[in-house]
Amino acid sequence: MNSPRTFLARLRAVFTKPALDADSAEELAQHIEAATADNLRAGMTPTDAQRQARIALGGIEQTRELHRDARGIPWIEDLLRDVRHAVRQLAKSPVFTAVAVLSLALGIGANTAVFSLVNGILLRSLPVPNPQELRVIQWSGVEPKIRSMTGSFNIIGGGSGSSSGSMTFGAAPGQRALVDSFTYPLFRTLREQGAEQVDVFGYTDLNDVTVRARQEPFVAAGLLVSDIFFTGLGVRCRLGRLFMAGDDNPGTAPIAVISFKWWEQQFALDPGVLGQTLSLNGRVFTIVGVLPREFRGVGLADSKEFFVPISAQPLLQAYWSTTSPDQWWVHLMGRGRRGVSDARIQSVLDTLFAAQVKLVMTAPKVEITAGRAGPAYDQSFYRQPLMILLVGGGGVILVACANLAGLSLARSIARQHEFAVRAALGSGRWRLMRQSLVESLLLALGGGAIGLLLAFWGRTVISRLLAGSADGLGYDLSLDSAVLGFTAALSLGTALLSGLLPAWRSGRADPASGLKSRTALGAPHLRMGRVLVAAQIALSVLLLAGGGLYLRTLVNLVRINPGFAIENLLFFQLGPDSAGLHGPAATGFYERVQESLARIPGARAATLTQYKLLAGMMSGGSSFTLPSHPELTGDKAPQAHRLDVSETFFATMGIPVLLGRGLTAADIQGAPRVAVVNQTFVHNYFPNDLPVGHTLKVDNDEWQIVGVCGDAKYTDVRGDVPATVYFSYRQSGTSSAYFALRTALPPLALVPAVRKAVAAINPNVPLSDITTQAAVRDRRISQEWMFATLVSALAGLALLLACIGLYGLMAYNVVGRTAEFGVRMALGATNRDIVWPIIREALLMVGAGLAIGIPCALALARVVESHLYGIAPHDPMTFVAGTALLLAVALVAAGLPARRATKVDPLVALRAE
Repeated sequence: MNSPRTFLARLRAVFTKPALDADSAEELAQHIEAATADNLRAGMTPTDAQRQARIALGGIEQTRELHRDARGIPWIEDLLRDVRHAVRQLAKSPVFTAVAVLSLALGIGANTAVFSLVNGILLRSLPVPNPQELRVIQWSGVEPKIRSMTGSFNIIGGGSGSSSGSMTFGAAPGQRALVDSFTYPLFRTLREQGAEQVDVFGYTDLNDVTVRARQEPFVAAGLLVSDIFFTGLGVRCRLGRLFMAGDDNPGTAPIAVISFKWWEQQFALDPGVLGQTLSLNGRVFTIVGVLPREFRGVGLADSKEFFVPISAQPLLQAYWSTTSPDQWWVHLMGRGRRGVSDARIQSVLDTLFAAQVKLVMTAPKVEITAGRAGPAYDQSFYRQPLMILLVGGGGVILVACANLAGLSLARSIARQHEFAVRAALGSGRWRLMRQSLVESLLLALGGGAIGLLLAFWGRTVISRLLAGSADGLGYDLSLDSAVLGFTAALSLGTALLSGLLPAWRSGRADPASGLKSRTALGAPHLRMGRVLVAAQIALSVLLLAGGGLYLRTLVNLVRINPGFAIENLLFFQLGPDSAGLHGPAATGFYERVQESLARIPGARAATLTQYKLLAGMMSGGSSFTLPSHPELTGDKAPQAHRLDVSETFFATMGIPVLLGRGLTAADIQGAPRVAVVNQTFVHNYFPNDLPVGHTLKVDNDEWQIVGVCGDAKYTDVRGDVPATVYFSYRQSGTSSAYFALRTALPPLALVPAVRKAVAAINPNVPLSDITTQAAVRDRRISQEWMFATLVSALAGLALLLACIGLYGLMAYNVVGRTAEFGVRMALGATNRDIVWPIIREALLMVGAGLAIGIPCALALARVVESHLYGIAPHDPMTFVAGTALLLAVALVAAGLPARRATKVDPLVALRAE
């Protein structure tokens, strides 16, 4: 065994000794060529002629010395020798090396950025111990009848939705619904009677809470949680203590745990924060603990600032009851006991649940799913688009590999003489293949390193696109070990994919033919290179078609007319109830705010609306009756969305009142209740009659229809305009509302003046959710923005790489045929005679790629059909435009080498020949 000193000496010798296969090998090769030529003229066979030449010149001894097996660490010396030789060869071809590394960097960087998105949404787990043991608990039932709920629901095999307030929810006959919220009594039953199998803990969202800490009041989001919430998750505190058993019992002192981010922002990491108080909606809570930096809530995209026990529910969410069997507002998770299977947990919870809900639904069932990432509502929404993106990224890396393989093949043909010399010196097939693979590996490693840098930039772009999503998604897209491992595996895979074919070609070097004159080799053989270019074109067609469809969808969504003017419209939310203003006091506050806003310089009009428009908010499909149409009852009962607004709503939004009148300031409590309906409402329920003067009955209240307005979307950009009824906020009452300000200036420029105006009325009511209507619209179509941007970027990369491959192949073709072009020009060939064959060859490759790519794109277009809007998956314009773009870029890529061919000097070319 060699000592460490001997090992280091041998390692130093590998790097410091002169290369035996450089100048000396080239000189030896020249002697072997001359001797072989003499032996061939003497009548020997090529093999015998070469062997005799090597023996005569001592080549065998030289080769044995060159390839001897070093004692001790031969594989290290061989590997380092290959690496050293590969570096020299790549340095001799700087243009090829730069193009190859950059091509792989673009492909690897794009795939790494996309995978960071997939990793952040689909693969990460909550930052808690053993997240694989967590379970999300939901329920399903046939024809459930629920009076009031908050959370998400899915009609299995049908639609889905969510609610954050009181609504009536019922499935149609025979339909099974999946719901994620429970009543508080149900939660207690499952927790106490199922404790031997699973630790069940509950929580519910606290949104738009007005907070006072050390600074001005602001609005924040938190969670109302059960006492073992943190214990069940396995979260440990950073400072102080977390909640423990009994903290959620009625009558306990109000306490709170805050996030690390809040501790940093509001308390400057003050360790004396424990025992300090903060005000939540005017109620005082004592801070008892600070959470670790990485924990932000029960979801990967959560950003909760504070946590309070369910015992604080009467203080912060008095509208939800801890005793009612018909209010569904608690979300559940659990951690199974050691050794207890999911089947056992399912059986126990099913029995307990069914006994409590037999009067509410049929076929009740508890649904238990993996909870390592929390409820993960976004996963089902993003899974298919993310897989499409990942496949698109795979297409780009395949194009990059085909590109590099094609360039390496062309380069290996140009290096036939070198490979023949090495074979003549005794290098075996495996040695030649290994040398080529080492070069490919070095290129892939360089591409991977630069690709990681590009991925950092790409991750920033994706983060900004996600931040602008409808829910303001805040996923962690950091390049963790999973992403780095993916990049390393991808780099190794590209090295193999792009290097195997050139390596195989290198290993087939024939010393007899390769040692002949370089010019005697004739025109290059590029059949496999043409196949690779055609494959790149086909893959580019697939990505161009997808990018075009997503871009057309985005354009269609941006151009949608929602029925009101979007430009120069500022939105913000006010919650006077957090400052103790309720009922008439809140109504008076809203009236004064609306009057004050209208007087701000640069403001054209101001109005109040129950919800921010086009933000996905809705009152639900409220059922009502029309006394004048008694036949519309039961399953045929009318359904409509409702929206509470002020009297200036229609004028501010630009929605015309077509019949009757709009709402007025006289429509107050005590006055006759009135409502305005839209055109869709009239079309659905008064097709042959005028609705003005008819009565609308909601629950036990009667409202007189006084006007008809134009159709406008207020919930979603994509959907059709629903039947909508508008009520005066003075008559219906609302605890919090949005104000919309039509401006003559950029909307956000008026925010300081708006803050000042509201503070002058009541400084304890902060502004929240400040935005513009255009930004709201863009956030609702953020998925289309994101995927149109990313798929188009991937398509552009694929097109660029494919054209680089085409250019490289054509450029090598021109160089290899320089002598031919010189002879033809010397014989009188025109520029057209030289250019057209090159262009024709390029067009044939492009045509072959289109012939393969277009049918595949048409076949796969239906995969993205559900993501399209206003465009068919087989849209002719998209495919024609993509084909035209590809042809134009391909002609440029082929035209440059063709133009260079016309500049060949016949005298210089013939002299070289």
